[in-house]
Amino acid sequence: MKLCQFYTSAQDRERDLARRVPVEARLGLLVGGMIVDLTDRAAKHHGLDDPQRAGVLTACIAGGEEWADFRAEIRSLGPAGGLDPAKVLFGPCILRPSQYLDFYAFEQHVMTMRKQRGFDTIVPEWYEIPAYYNSNATSFIGHGMTAHYPLGEDRMDYECEMACVIGRPVRNATAQTAAAAIVGYTILNDLSARGRQKKAMPINMGPAPGKDFASALGPYLVTKDEIRDLGALGMRAFVNGEQWTDGRYGAVKHSFESMVVFASAARTLFPGDVLGSGTVGGGCGAERQTFLKPGDTIRLEIDELGVLENRVEHDK
Repeated sequence: MKLCQFYTSAQDRERDLARRVPVEARLGLLVGGMIVDLTDRAAKHHGLDDPQRAGVLTACIAGGEEWADFRAEIRSLGPAGGLDPAKVLFGPCILRPSQYLDFYAFEQHVMTMRKQRGFDTIVPEWYEIPAYYNSNATSFIGHGMTAHYPLGEDRMDYECEMACVIGRPVRNATAQTAAAAIVGYTILNDLSARGRQKKAMPINMGPAPGKDFASALGPYLVTKDEIRDLGALGMRAFVNGEQWTDGRYGAVKHSFESMVVFASAARTLFPGDVLGSGTVGGGCGAERQTFLKPGDTIRLEIDELGVLENRVEHDK
């Protein structure tokens, strides 16, 4: 299944993003190239009244047996009455997770960035644990939206990543329970303000000041049963139509399951939480020392997950 949150008016989307609660969002299912509106059907199935409909997507993926029953109910739906994806307004497939963790799991990217900082090797700890930082869970934007970088930022960058989404609460996970906790995958653009990041990194408090203004997510949450071979998925990025990235998820050192195991030690991950893979090798402008300019369009593609495209500008 390919699920999304979408809008039919820009005003509704703006209100939801301002309050960081998907009150106006519709729940969509991509069927035969069309988006079928599941909002009313899902709310009824899960017994949600109007004030609770804001959580209909999270309720679906966290529903356990109800989730399985709902999927069986909609499996035979066709595209009739659906909406053209080109004519709807996408929000992030998860608007406001309780937690957003971003990892650092591709060796090529790690090595390239360390060499730029004057280091010839990767520290051994990187191979031992899937390191992450806690990013801004209130910053997500959707496909087709403009990302606004901090004023004066002269090293605007993208990061081509995949993300997994948690579908059931998990704490102190094993490899088995970690795999069961992942409901699906989506495209993540970990947008980066490199000038701001570079200023903060010597303090050794992590990269978050260069990351917290925006991250793009979506457009679809693709359930894991739809993916034949996760490792085979190609990951590409284009800036104004020119290809800057050509990678593959299978090059990852730390799997999503290992990320869940490590991150859930004495910490509960909840339905809707987002875990980013980190940047695929060659997956950002910083690796080639070429940065974005205001007005540029960045397009990420991941096989079987879709396309995530955003324009970049400075904040007003």
